[in-house]
Amino acid sequence: MPRRLLKQALRLLPLHLGEGRGEGQAVPRAVGRRSCVAALSVLLLGGCDRPRLVEISERGGGAYEASLARLGDGWAVAWHDTRDGHPEIYARLLDVNGHPTGPPRRLTDTPNFSYEPQIAAAGDDELVVAWYTVSASGASVTHIGAWSLARDAGPRWVRALSHPARRGRNVIVRVENHRLFCAWIEQGADDRDAAIWAQWLDRDGRPLSPPQRLADAGPMTWNLNAAVDGDGRPWVVFDATAGTRTDEIFLVGADDASASAVRLTDDDGVASKYPDLAFGSDTAAVTWFDERDGNREVYLAVAPFSQLRDRFEAHARRVTATAGASIGAYVAWNGGRVGLVWSDDTDGEAEVYFQAFDATGAAVNTAERLTNNPTASLIPAIQPLGDGFALVWNEDVVEERGDHRSGGRSDIVFATVP
Repeated sequence: MPRRLLKQALRLLPLHLGEGRGEGQAVPRAVGRRSCVAALSVLLLGGCDRPRLVEISERGGGAYEASLARLGDGWAVAWHDTRDGHPEIYARLLDVNGHPTGPPRRLTDTPNFSYEPQIAAAGDDELVVAWYTVSASGASVTHIGAWSLARDAGPRWVRALSHPARRGRNVIVRVENHRLFCAWIEQGADDRDAAIWAQWLDRDGRPLSPPQRLADAGPMTWNLNAAVDGDGRPWVVFDATAGTRTDEIFLVGADDASASAVRLTDDDGVASKYPDLAFGSDTAAVTWFDERDGNREVYLAVAPFSQLRDRFEAHARRVTATAGASIGAYVAWNGGRVGLVWSDDTDGEAEVYFQAFDATGAAVNTAERLTNNPTASLIPAIQPLGDGFALVWNEDVVEERGDHRSGGRSDIVFATVP
């Protein structure tokens, strides 16, 4: 439906749309039209070729930065949410089709602001959650903990990861052979003193090794991702101004103390940002967005891993070519296919797009627009599911966004694509 017709439909809606929802929770009349945006989008999208969106977070706050993990026969989703007055970490269990099997669970309860959870499954019912907190004074610390959401109990364990005297942020976790691999960013009082750190823990959160400094980062390094190769070795990708004119994409292995980071993108003086990495059976895929062509566009490189490290730019291909900004690209393998998801704001607010590629990096289909609504569809996560992929992202009411500390209005949604 064109945006103009969608806005006309919104004006005709009664303010009490949502009463008698499937979970028996009425939406109060006082919340107004704007909180009906997500519900209307679900109804509209369900009647066309786009996937039906399942609302995961409950309305009433700003739900952002969703992370998705396969847990047992279903899924777990985690995000940070402002419904309690400041950001806290929430999680929810879903069935395989993305329908909630229980209420959202608040995992943190502190005076600090809790941000950007990353999750991984450890067994069939235990969820490992990594996040960072920011105090009122601006001090930030990375954390990790384990919960069994099905048992509705408190955390089995929680520990801090980053050094308390340094600002820790943007932590990730991966599970490999009953061990937990964690990586995060630390920054000292000098903004130029930023680095990527990593550590192995056992399933009970006990350190198996001291924290290891992997590589230099930069003051604008606000994203890192990791994947484990077929030999069980983790690799971390990130962007940084580190001996370069601006931010470029770097790759570093985590199990070799003597290893140094490899710069993947050319030092061309224009920013390359927010990479993601995934391994297939014998091939790897890296995605990021880049300003080399004068606009933020999504790029993808797919090749045997050694070729990616040695001849990365030879395999890099531009995926988008739009008037707007294409950002927030994430990638996953399913068999011999690569699923790529991103956001683009050419038509006003950001919308989510999906495209599949084969093991050579050739496009399998044209890019498919998954959303068409008046909210900003942002920060998707992607995982393999059956012959397709499962996705989550947040639908953000931009004019109410604020500073993500005390308000905003945004909902987490789930969808599947073939």
